[in-house]
Amino acid sequence: MDFDLNAPHSMGTTIIGVTYDGGVVLGADSRTSTGMYVANRASDKITQLTDNVYICRSGSAADSQVISDYVRYFLHQHTIQLGQPATVKVAANLVRLLSYQNKNMLQMGVIIGGWDKYEGGQIYSVPLGGTILKQPFAIGGGYAKLDRSGSSYLYGFFDQAWKEGMSKDEAEINADGVTKNFYSGDSLPLWHEELEPQNSLLDILSSSSPEPMNT
Repeated sequence: MDFDLNAPHSMGTTIIGVTYDGGVVLGADSRTSTGMYVANRASDKITQLTDNVYICRSGSAADSQVISDYVRYFLHQHTIQLGQPATVKVAANLVRLLSYQNKNMLQMGVIIGGWDKYEGGQIYSVPLGGTILKQPFAIGGGYAKLDRSGSSYLYGFFDQAWKEGMSKDEAEINADGVTKNFYSGDSLPLWHEELEPQNSLLDILSSSSPEPMNT
């Protein structure tokens, strides 16, 4: 099989942020790919900006990492000057500002989520181009010509499953702090195409020999 090394890089990232009654939940896959090559199977795409604000990164890893570093630095200075933690809105608008000012050079989309004492749990989406949207939940990923992102599958699910005032026993980001969970691939339920067929019509037909026809 011939591989075109100059083909557009396919970045199949899936990121998500969800608000609920008391905080937010952020999620992301862990694969970093370069074309058809998976460079890292266990990368952390959820990056801390402050004690109470995190960012989910998709698209170019280099672009999203450098923006996250700049934002973390500016928020640290902001916290020192004010003497209190930066709000989620401030962090999200700083990401939006840097993304918009450099929109012709960046290929990334991010979701900012966190909790503060003024507005509680909040989710902001900053897609490719540098606009900003405050949403009850946000889904992103796959900022490339060849999109292998699972984000398109999640839109229909969340349109049906999400509801206002959802509860959660233990939150990743809420008033009590942050909890990080990692779920390995072998611990997740399989998709229907990954399951081995059992007692299907094809199995029955392939395992039994045809009976001769009576004439």
